Amino acid sequence: MVQDENMVVNPGAGAGAAPNRKAAPISHRQRSSRFVLLSLLVVALIAGGFFGYRYLQDQAMHVSTENALITGALIQVGSLNAGQVSSVAVDIGDRVTKGQVVAVVALPVSLGATGAGTQKMGFMSTDDQQVSVRSPIDGVVAARSSNPGDTVAAGQPLLTVIDPTQFWVQAQIEETKIARLNPGQPVAVTVDTLGKQVQGRVVAVGSATAATFSLLPQGNTSGNYTKVTQLVPVKIAIDYQDLPLVLGSSVEVKIRVKE
Repeated sequence: MVQDENMVVNPGAGAGAAPNRKAAPISHRQRSSRFVLLSLLVVALIAGGFFGYRYLQDQAMHVSTENALITGALIQVGSLNAGQVSSVAVDIGDRVTKGQVVAVVALPVSLGATGAGTQKMGFMSTDDQQVSVRSPIDGVVAARSSNPGDTVAAGQPLLTVIDPTQFWVQAQIEETKIARLNPGQPVAVTVDTLGKQVQGRVVAVGSATAATFSLLPQGNTSGNYTKVTQLVPVKIAIDYQDLPLVLGSSVEVKIRVKE
C-alpha cells in the first residue's frame, strides 16, 4: 500500500485510528487575494473617514435646505369702479410700463326705471362712461383674470403684474438651526429652472414660524402632545442679474454660517 506523504500516522494509535493530515501550504495566489482584499478594505476605510470628515465639516460650516423657492411682489391691477370690462390690452408674459393703459372698464349708467320705480342700469359705449386701468409699475404680466365682457366689482383684479428686478428667495429653515443665522451671511443658491448657482445673502430672519400664519393653526386639545420641529421663513436676496427666473420655482440654499 502506498502511503500519502501528507499523512502522519500516530504510532500510539491502534490500527483503526485515522491518520493525521498535514495542513496544506497557502499558495501564492491565495496570499495575493488576501493582500488585495486587505488593501481594498484599507482604502474603503480611508475614503469613508475622509468623506465623513468632509460631511461633518460641511454641517458645521453651513445650514442647507431644499425647502425654498423664488418669490416676489405680486401687484394686483384693477379698476376703482365697478363695471364691465370693455377691453384688455395685454396678456400673460407681456411687458408693461408704469402708467400704460392695460384695460378699459365701462361704468354702469341709468337707462330708465321699471314700473315699480327701480332704476334699470346698463352700459353704454361712450367715452365719458369708460375708465382706463393703468399699470402702477414697470413689470411683466404674470396672470390675467378678466376678459372683455366680464362684470367686475370695484377693486377686483383684472391682471397681476410682477417686477422682474425684485425677486428674492424664501427659505424655510428648521427652528433648531435659526440661532446660527444672521443677516449678511453669504448664500449659495442653486436654481432648478436654470441648472446653475447664483450668489445671495441673508436679508432677514423671520420672527414667527410658518405655522403661525396657517389658516388652521395646530392646537392641542386632547392632552397628548407630539413635538414637531417648526420652520422659520428666511428672506435671501440674490444676484441674478438678467437671468430669467421663474416665480415660484424651487431652489436649494446653502448658507455659510462659519468661516
